[in-house]
Amino acid sequence: MFSKALYKQSWKANGIMWSIITFAVCFMLACVMLISGSGSIGNMKQSIEDTIITGEIDAQMESRSINYYSIATDGEQKFDEYFVKNFKSVKTYDALVTNYLTQKLSGVDAEFPTPQQDDNAQGLYALATQTWLQSMPTDPSALATWQTQRPNTNEQLVTYAYKASLTNLQKYEQEKALQINENYVKDSDESNEIVGASICAVDPSANDTIKELYTNNNETLPSMYDVNSLLAHITEENDVFEYRTSDERLSYLRERAQNSSAVYLAGNMTTEKNKTALINALSSYGVTPEKYETFGYTFSSINHTAQTTIVSYQGRFDYELDLINKKYTPEQRTSEAYLNEVKEMNEKLTKDLSNSLLDSLPKEVSDALEEVGQMDLYSLIVGSIFYKMAGLLLPIIYMIMVANNLIAGQVDSGSMAYVLSTSTKRKQVVFTQATFLVTSLLAMFTCTTITSAICLSIVKTETITLTYSELILLNVGAFVTMFALSGISFLASCWFNRSKYSMSIGGGLNMFFLVATMLGLFGSKVLPSVVRLNALNFFNYTSLISLFDVISILDGTTAFIWKFAILIVVGLICYIVGSIKFQKKDLPL
Repeated sequence: MFSKALYKQSWKANGIMWSIITFAVCFMLACVMLISGSGSIGNMKQSIEDTIITGEIDAQMESRSINYYSIATDGEQKFDEYFVKNFKSVKTYDALVTNYLTQKLSGVDAEFPTPQQDDNAQGLYALATQTWLQSMPTDPSALATWQTQRPNTNEQLVTYAYKASLTNLQKYEQEKALQINENYVKDSDESNEIVGASICAVDPSANDTIKELYTNNNETLPSMYDVNSLLAHITEENDVFEYRTSDERLSYLRERAQNSSAVYLAGNMTTEKNKTALINALSSYGVTPEKYETFGYTFSSINHTAQTTIVSYQGRFDYELDLINKKYTPEQRTSEAYLNEVKEMNEKLTKDLSNSLLDSLPKEVSDALEEVGQMDLYSLIVGSIFYKMAGLLLPIIYMIMVANNLIAGQVDSGSMAYVLSTSTKRKQVVFTQATFLVTSLLAMFTCTTITSAICLSIVKTETITLTYSELILLNVGAFVTMFALSGISFLASCWFNRSKYSMSIGGGLNMFFLVATMLGLFGSKVLPSVVRLNALNFFNYTSLISLFDVISILDGTTAFIWKFAILIVVGLICYIVGSIKFQKKDLPL
């Protein structure tokens, strides 16, 4: 069935063309793999990916800095409200305690005034006074000194009101956290974060964890929260309210909230716990602790980002609020319509100032950028562009010419008559020629496999995810595809007695498959959506080469196996039918 002499003759007749084509394919493959793997493509992809990652991180930090600032300013205003209320309450309670002590020291039986329920300021004052009463000396000569130690100086009353206001503020922020998200629980990380943003603005030294954010980053703790200005206006409630809402007080609160929010954000984002959580969240993008350090997210850089974001936010907020205020009278500025408009303005402003790179672009462009950032460009170039298209062009030309020369060309030229005039049978001729065509293609792709493996070993880095097993499968896929296409050309060569028919039918069909694959590439999902023409995806359904599923190979799925099986079956059927046709047809001998 096999003619060794005929096989050698086929190699002798087509060996030079095979050598030139094989060398050219291997040379192109080496150039593609070495040039694209030299670092430029990897660096471009890395740059896009890093830009997307840092843009998203920056957006989250900017959004959080505005959120902290809003919590801080609201907390400061609530603290002022609580302090005025608590100081007035403790002053009123002081009068009751003074009256009680006067009666008691005069020998009149009196009952110690009970502090109002849930009034922490009165409770602190009552506890301190009762402790003082318990230390009352029995020696009359020490009584005068003891009376001077009564814990009711103005400074002590301020302390009671201050501590009580801090307690009230923490309770308020915890309740606000539950309103924001009903799944939050008291003392959870989420609720403590909200409480911390507020406490950090009022009195960071009141919380050891917050205090460490300053000390661990060599930041000076801010001066004590200014309550003296409130005390100076505490004679009448209206005066206090007017001062609390004055430009002077609001300016103080904003500046303090701005600095504290920046420190709170920077301190939290640079703790090992939060850095580890962020790195783990970005691990799918290939972010390692070492890579994260290259982003430059230090305490000072985050602090600066937060400060500038807050300054921009407050400036824009004041401007937008002034525009809204012009549409409403002072009496209308408590209406639901006014409050809703301010809320919507604030939400839009926050989104505008904390937009990431992707959010600031049209959705189609941002999606495409994200696709490019996550895309393995090296595998795309080597797999989808070279092995599935460019790398098949020369082998297809070789295969069309050789398939024609092996049967139809010899019949057309009359040399087949000489071959068959010997003891060589038609069955032996067609089997030998088919064997030569298949083995020459196998030898060609064995050379490309060796070449590609050598090139991959040279350029292999962490950014190149293409593996040797995937590379071997790509070469196998290219060979199986060529096996199917060569079967079509061989069938045409066996079917027709004229080279022009064999070349036009077999060669034309295979060239159509290649061109359709090239056009289909621009409509396939291997390309980013920004350059993808979905209408051209139709051509992928008209090409046999589409069964060479590069995406499945690179993704590690098994879908390519049954597609390879179809290509093998197509090739076998074409070779078998062509052989039968050649053996039975009449030859012009």
